[in-house]
Amino acid sequence: MITSSRGILKPDFKSIKGAAVHFCPSLTRQINPFADILALIHIYLIYRSYNNDIVHTHSSKAGIIGRWAAKLAGVPVVIHTVHGWSFNDYQGRIRKRFFIFLERITARFTTRIICVSNKDIETGLCHKIAPREKFVLIKYGIPLGEFRDRKADRKDKRREIGINNEDPVVGMISCLKPQKSPEDYVKAAIEIYKGFPSVNFLLVGDGVLKKRCQKILKGSPLDGRFIFSGWRRDIPEILDILDIAVLTSKWEGMPIAIIEALSKGKPAVITDAGGARELVKDGISGYVTRPGAYRDIAVKVMGILRDKARMDSMGREAGLSVDESFDIKTMARDTDILYQNCKESA
Repeated sequence: MITSSRGILKPDFKSIKGAAVHFCPSLTRQINPFADILALIHIYLIYRSYNNDIVHTHSSKAGIIGRWAAKLAGVPVVIHTVHGWSFNDYQGRIRKRFFIFLERITARFTTRIICVSNKDIETGLCHKIAPREKFVLIKYGIPLGEFRDRKADRKDKRREIGINNEDPVVGMISCLKPQKSPEDYVKAAIEIYKGFPSVNFLLVGDGVLKKRCQKILKGSPLDGRFIFSGWRRDIPEILDILDIAVLTSKWEGMPIAIIEALSKGKPAVITDAGGARELVKDGISGYVTRPGAYRDIAVKVMGILRDKARMDSMGREAGLSVDESFDIKTMARDTDILYQNCKESA
């Protein structure tokens, strides 16, 4: 395994048994030609030392660098998973075209491209990234049994998180970065509070936009009802205290946080980004709104809060919508089958 030397998951990577983990200091999120060339050389040397049969890359920039290093090292099978494309409609035209160009030329020597949603496959075909036969759909997998079986004492968990009342809880679990647009969640919460002052709001996660979110909240009557929990490792229990899950992303692949929320029987109000409509059935297990339309998000959440029967019905449908195809064991099995097929045909 090769990853950046930065990030809160570094100790977790180090503790993986049976895996050789390499940290690449020059592998950063931002484009930096000098650092990117160093990362390419570093990763190439690692591939050469292991004489890999298969390289499987993830994420946008690391996926480009990792695949070029694999090509230079002569790796016979190169697989890449798209967690939402490197290009999107929120980029400038030149930047977007540059990333499409990079994806196209890198796809030429990529054996298979895994997408986590049909929407990403459609996007890849629309922009002529690769022919259809190179694309494979493998859904995100979560430890489904753990989410369904792990139950929290709602009263204790609410108290632990800082909620000392019995009012409904609306929550969003997300990295606080531009892609997820957490400011829209905060704005929607302020609108909801105007109609429902007896509601609690929870934002689980952290990131570069936390201070901006706090600034929006400052001075609003909601300030005491909004909790920033930071990163948590007890998401199955956190979901037990939520009544409605929200996600305000501008672009996505397939939001794992919503798969997890649905698996716990939570109605979801999310933006129409990536594979959103493949998860949430609009009006049945939740609602799908336009990115940036925080007032519409507020209206949809309030509609659920006003109608307990609707909330219960949507919750039942949410739980039914996450089947075994979203289990981590299914994802691992399908990935292994792909590995074997690619090796045999290499």
